Amino acid sequence: MNFSLYWFTSLYFSFWNVRTIVGQCAAGTETGKNPNVDTDEAFLTGATFLLKSIDNTYRISCCGFVTQWDIDIGTARSGTLYAEVWRDVSGTWTLAGVNTILVDAGEALTTKTVVVAAADQIAVQDGDYLGFKSSGATIVRYDKTANGVGNTNEIVQFSAAAGHTVSNTATFGEYTQENNLEFGFKATLGPGTTPQFTAGLATTSTVTDDTAVGTTLLTVVATDPGDTLTLTLQSTTPASTAFNFDPASGLLTSVSNLPVGTTTFVFRATDLCLNTVEHTFTLTVTNYPPVIENLPASTEISEDVNVETQLYVLTVTDASLADTVTCSITNVSPALAALYLRYATGTSNYAINLRAGAGLNYDSIRTYTVTVECDDTKDTTTGTFTLYILRNQAPVITNLQTTSNSIDVASSSVSIGTNVYTVTSTDLENDQLYYNMTCIPATCPFKIYDSGAILADKSLSGLTDTAYDLFVYVYDGHTLVGPRSLTIKISDINTAPVITNLPTTVSVAENTAATTDVYTVTKTDVNSLDTHTWTSTISPASGSLYFTIDSTTGTVKTSSTNIDYETIGTTSFLLTAYVSDGKASASGTLTISITNQNEAPQFLLSTYTLTGNEGSAGTTIGTPSFSVSDPDAGTTLTYTQSCPELTMNPTTKLVTLSTNYDVDTGSATSLSCTVTVSDGELTDTATLNVIIDNINDNTPTFTASSYSFFASSTADVGTIIASLPATDGDIGTFGDVTYSIDPTSTGANYFGISSTGDLFVASSLSGFYSGQTLAVSLTATDGGGLTDIATVTLIIPAVATTTAITTTDCYLTFFEDTRNVAWFVFVILMTLGLIVLNAYFIVRFVDFHGIKRACERMCRRKRKWKPKRQIISRSPTPIPYVRTPANFETWNAWRIPDSFNPQ
Repeated sequence: MNFSLYWFTSLYFSFWNVRTIVGQCAAGTETGKNPNVDTDEAFLTGATFLLKSIDNTYRISCCGFVTQWDIDIGTARSGTLYAEVWRDVSGTWTLAGVNTILVDAGEALTTKTVVVAAADQIAVQDGDYLGFKSSGATIVRYDKTANGVGNTNEIVQFSAAAGHTVSNTATFGEYTQENNLEFGFKATLGPGTTPQFTAGLATTSTVTDDTAVGTTLLTVVATDPGDTLTLTLQSTTPASTAFNFDPASGLLTSVSNLPVGTTTFVFRATDLCLNTVEHTFTLTVTNYPPVIENLPASTEISEDVNVETQLYVLTVTDASLADTVTCSITNVSPALAALYLRYATGTSNYAINLRAGAGLNYDSIRTYTVTVECDDTKDTTTGTFTLYILRNQAPVITNLQTTSNSIDVASSSVSIGTNVYTVTSTDLENDQLYYNMTCIPATCPFKIYDSGAILADKSLSGLTDTAYDLFVYVYDGHTLVGPRSLTIKISDINTAPVITNLPTTVSVAENTAATTDVYTVTKTDVNSLDTHTWTSTISPASGSLYFTIDSTTGTVKTSSTNIDYETIGTTSFLLTAYVSDGKASASGTLTISITNQNEAPQFLLSTYTLTGNEGSAGTTIGTPSFSVSDPDAGTTLTYTQSCPELTMNPTTKLVTLSTNYDVDTGSATSLSCTVTVSDGELTDTATLNVIIDNINDNTPTFTASSYSFFASSTADVGTIIASLPATDGDIGTFGDVTYSIDPTSTGANYFGISSTGDLFVASSLSGFYSGQTLAVSLTATDGGGLTDIATVTLIIPAVATTTAITTTDCYLTFFEDTRNVAWFVFVILMTLGLIVLNAYFIVRFVDFHGIKRACERMCRRKRKWKPKRQIISRSPTPIPYVRTPANFETWNAWRIPDSFNPQ
């Protein structure tokens, strides 16, 4: 194991607190053997062999998993082989695991190796034995050691009735047909995997102490493929009987009220090889503290209160139903011993109370802050209550409102001592009340008493004042309230009213709104308490259609009839106003002049419609037929509209497009515009609905004017050669594109085009040979009759291939055109031939020796070497040799001696 793998393994096991057992199988451990087998078992069919012998060759001596089987297959043997592991359980042989292996007839007399998938590996223990069962004749061959004679150390067991399902039990007897057997049957073992707790298993959790008994707090799940696990709760810290762990289900549940605080649990998972892993779970149990639901709060109390008073009832809750909550006042600031807590009468709720004689004083202390504390023996909650001290409340006069109050009395019916009015009042503190009043004029014949009664203390006969204003006050010993006014009218004394602001002249503009105030006539009356009524007459009489006078206020107003300067006839009216107090009256005149005003133009309809076509900027839509009236003769009208897509001529009303407008690109087919007509000062508006019609302004277009494709002569009818859809920018019917093929095209009889632009084989191409081409002329036509044409060249390829179906343009590359390939190959062959021919001539006719001699002469001239004079001898000159570094002598046929001596 390299260092990095060792480090990772160590980190993994330390993180999960994993413990491994020394007795585990090491990777590659082998049990059983593959001897030189030479014999087929020929006596049993469908038998199960337990390879338990005295020499324990097939006994497993470690704990782990079977990772591989190696099996020697017998002669002409095939079928299903059950590779098994048997275990002695309390004296009974029990099938611990089985792998089903299919043996083909072609595997006879071979050693078959089967690697077992992780999910199918059999868990084994020390003391288990290998075994196998064949579906028919015994598949595994064996070797007879010592020719089958000698001791009985290698006698195996068998059963003719044993099943091959895990947990089956069987009784085995000795196989005595042959002695000293060693079956070619071997298992390769590996270490057991370590248990793992499920990923994401919670390590912490928080619950409340009122969690119901029987609640599942954690579900512990651990896995170890192919192995059996045992779950245990190793420790609970601190120890508690409030929890229960069920190893079978892995459930940690509550069995009683949970203790507040933190509890740590350690769980362990152990497999059959005693590998273990531990998981720590921390549970935090929290308490619901008591809650004072209605604090902070406040209340007010008068400084006059002297009796015991319940101020406020507390609402205290605790979600932990088993808790008992107690409350108390822990602080009052500033100190006030008269505040205390007790249960509200008839309830279990605490209430804040004020003892009698608390001695409250608004001027010294106006606010008390009370701190209330509630405790459930685990947590404490506090709240604040504020007590505001109120100054003594003033008395309230109940039958004299803040506005004017009046009564009428007749002097003839009132004598001295007559009660003309009684003032009533209330006081929250029920204090003794005292009344007083003043009077205007000061010669008032009335007086008020502490009972609130107002009596006449003088005779009313002979009085000239028609009314007296009384101002009444009430006092509770702390606060003086008033004045409240009361006017006493003497009903049998009268003076005629007087109009004070007539005669005068006013101007009224035509079209003045109905009920508009024109002028208010005012009056005076010594008898201020008299009720006055206004009336009027007007000349000419037609003015009564336009003006009225308010009978109560004397205000002249316009009537509901509109005043039109152009049609009214006369433009000046004389109104006479009359005012009466029921006994006497007065009058005055008001001249009303009518003035002319500019009047707004008006659309006669609220909505108009105009229809035109889409197009470029400047395209004419049309001129709307507006119906407009303007009472002012000779007025010049101008028009504007609100739609930015349009332009309107202000005088001719001609509407044109202000920008390029294309319905096909998403522009709306209708516009709703606000049209404004103006006389230069006043305006009116109406709605202009402009309908933009879509026209056929786009031509269908192929992506190219020409295409080239292969079309195999073996292509089936209906095979799609290419997808050549044309695009059309129009929408609707104008954008619907249809396709056709020019019947005069050379390929018109062999190809067709679908409604979606797919070019397909319409008739068999088997009559064409490679390299032939066909042409097809395609036409795309839109719903408005516009067209585009593309030419398609179809080439029959040299090698029949399955025609590829494509939905996009496919242009032929240089080498995809077989004609290019043909001449290109020819050129390459001719070039190679010329190269070979040139090489032949060079080798055949070039004088390499002459070239060599010329080179040497050039080299000698460069060294300025001169041969010595010598007498030419007639004796033969030996052929020189050149000795190579390797001491080999080589003849240089191309070298000529510098001297020659003929014989």
